[in-house]
Amino acid sequence: MAKTFKFEVVTPTGVFYQDNVDFISFKALNGDIGVMANHAPMLVANKPCTLEIEKNKEKSFAFISEGFVEITPEKVSAVVDLADWADSIDAEEAIKAKRIAEEELESKTLDASRKTELKASIERSSARIKTSSLR
Repeated sequence: MAKTFKFEVVTPTGVFYQDNVDFISFKALNGDIGVMANHAPMLVANKPCTLEIEKNKEKSFAFISEGFVEITPEKVSAVVDLADWADSIDAEEAIKAKRIAEEELESKTLDASRKTELKASIERSSARIKTSSLR
């Protein structure tokens, strides 16, 4: 029997997910990370991405925005701005949001702050689109 660990995803509006799981994976700033029980402790910043959760040999997929993931041997906590299950994402809306941000980024003279905001919006929209395809 596989060892499990406690896993939770917390957003500003509350706990999005909380359960014992076998495995999770997500994108950190420096690459993909997979976590199993008894993982080495670390604190990592994550990118907007598809979160894969494996429990009892079944996989679930959710979008998580930027945030931080704290990993201990017994528990993993992801603290993110937004989280949505793959099947609840409106892919058409995400595509539209990405297109609008790309058009603004290309068509205007923008200050550095606005460019950063638009690039982050494009990255979040792209991750939402990818996650929505994993229903």
